[in-house]
Amino acid sequence: MKNNPSILLPTLFDPEKLKSDLAKILPEAWISHYRGEHYEGNWSVAPLRSVGGHPAVIYATPAGPTPGFYKDTPILQRCEYFQEVIQWFQCQVNGVRLMSLDAGARILEHTDDMDASEVPELRIHVPVLTNPDVDFWVAGQLVPMREGEVWYADFKLPHSVNNRGSEPRIHLVLDCSVNDWLLRQLEKGEQIALISQFLKGIGLEPKPQQWEAETFLPGIKIENGGLFYDPDKLVYPGDLLHEAGHLAVMTAEERALLSGNVGEGDENAMGNEIAAILWSYAAIKHIGLPPSVVFHEEGYKGQSDWFISNFEKEKNYIGLPLLAWMGLANAESSAFPSMLRWLRQ
Repeated sequence: MKNNPSILLPTLFDPEKLKSDLAKILPEAWISHYRGEHYEGNWSVAPLRSVGGHPAVIYATPAGPTPGFYKDTPILQRCEYFQEVIQWFQCQVNGVRLMSLDAGARILEHTDDMDASEVPELRIHVPVLTNPDVDFWVAGQLVPMREGEVWYADFKLPHSVNNRGSEPRIHLVLDCSVNDWLLRQLEKGEQIALISQFLKGIGLEPKPQQWEAETFLPGIKIENGGLFYDPDKLVYPGDLLHEAGHLAVMTAEERALLSGNVGEGDENAMGNEIAAILWSYAAIKHIGLPPSVVFHEEGYKGQSDWFISNFEKEKNYIGLPLLAWMGLANAESSAFPSMLRWLRQ
């Protein structure tokens, strides 16, 4: 989180179910935001969890470890899917509010005091209703929040919102006490973002999608040369690089036809597996994440540490002649892990 003012968390909520619960909010439940100096137009709040559960208390105040400080309001009790969203968070959830910014309204640049509690809190946004003409800026960066996504942003930094669209922008906003689970979600989100950015740059952008069926690697599938991941099922973001490696070391013609388990029915499966392993090591070094993101404890039949030791300590790049033959790398180990190109021609 040190270098990222915003992080997309690894889950997706159903936009239609979110909107269905939004329709249950009565007009009189919305209260104008109390910080009038921070906005132009109409910015209003409907409290779902508030101090004492009072439906008219819209301000957020540090809860710390005090149990029962925040309680569900009668508004939340009517909204089953909002309750489900809150329950997804395996941490203490304190204040929860719906925050609506009318069409044409602006939240002026300001900072939030998120350090007042003895237990640190992070503020999480789930867009319920939005449009492409909403500009959400955090620390000078435009954050493209889409409906159903889950975003952390460091609101201690300067931030602002401009709704240039023709309908309200409504977010579900949760203040969450920090614990190991939440930190892991942020770390996972950062890793997915960095890996996705790299893969997009070389023409193998992974697309988020949700599905029910089990896949060979949890949360990842390949269809017709495309790489897809289910944010809820993806356990290890580094697996995206391994599967991308399989696509990268194939010819363009082979790549376009690939679906399912990449090793099935392939007479070159062993060679491609070795090449993909070394390719994914070069990729993770290029991205700047530790090799353990790819070579994690549940992968490579218990040989992850062996691969890391060979690549990192001994500079024994198993499979380098294959990558050189494919035109992807220089055959001289002194030049590796720099690559000549990332996709086989």
